[in-house]
Order: sequence, then C-alpha cells, then structure tokens
Amino acid sequence: MKVKFVDTNIFLEVLARKGERSDRCLALLEGGESLWTSIFVISEIEWVLRSGYELSREKIVFYLKRVFSLPKLKIERRKLLFQALELYEGGSVDWVDCVNALMMKKKGFRAVYSYDKHYDRFDWIARLEP
Repeated sequence: MKVKFVDTNIFLEVLARKGERSDRCLALLEGGESLWTSIFVISEIEWVLRSGYELSREKIVFYLKRVFSLPKLKIERRKLLFQALELYEGGSVDWVDCVNALMMKKKGFRAVYSYDKHYDRFDWIARLEP
C-alpha cells in the first residue's frame, strides 16, 4: 500500500466544518490507508484555526492533539511537534516560535536574531537584536 499525502484542507474539513464532505474526510483519516503530512500542514492548521476561525489556544491544542493521535497518520517530526504543542499549550508563545525554538535547540543553536521577545522565554536561546 502506498503512502498518500494529506493537505491542510482535509484536516480543517473535519475539525471546523460539518456535513457529508467532512464525514468523508474523517473516514479517510480514521481509515486503513497509510497517510503522511508535513510540519507545514500542522502549522497551517494552527494558523487557520487561530486566525480564520478565531479559536482559543485551548481549543487549538485539543484539535491538534486529535490530529496527532490518528494512528495511520505519519507526521513529519512528530516528536518535535508534540513537544512544541506542550510549549504552546503551557504559555503565550506563538506556535511557530515554539517549533522554531525546538528546532534551534535540536540543532544546537544558542542564539537567534529576532525582535520577537517571545524567544526570551526559552532558556536555551539568547535573543539578539541587530
């Protein structure tokens, strides 16, 4: 069986909409096919739920945990994204900043050039301004 890529709109159909189309998408995600998605899709889901649907951080975390729990879905850098979700859930740092901070930690970066003061909350990174 070949693995197939799942794009953002399939997840959003299940998480944010109702109807026949969302039912088909849910059947796909919960079915027996081997599926794969990327770090970009997960980030886009967060962005659309936050910006487009104006959902709370708590609700976004709930929905992303549902996505992460799909047994047949392989997610690029799942462990890193799950760690980012824990950071995101526990604070006020933006999703992408959580992901970037953990990627920097994994790569051994100790400094970041940024005006984003959220990075000051991570003790493994020194935020620098040019």
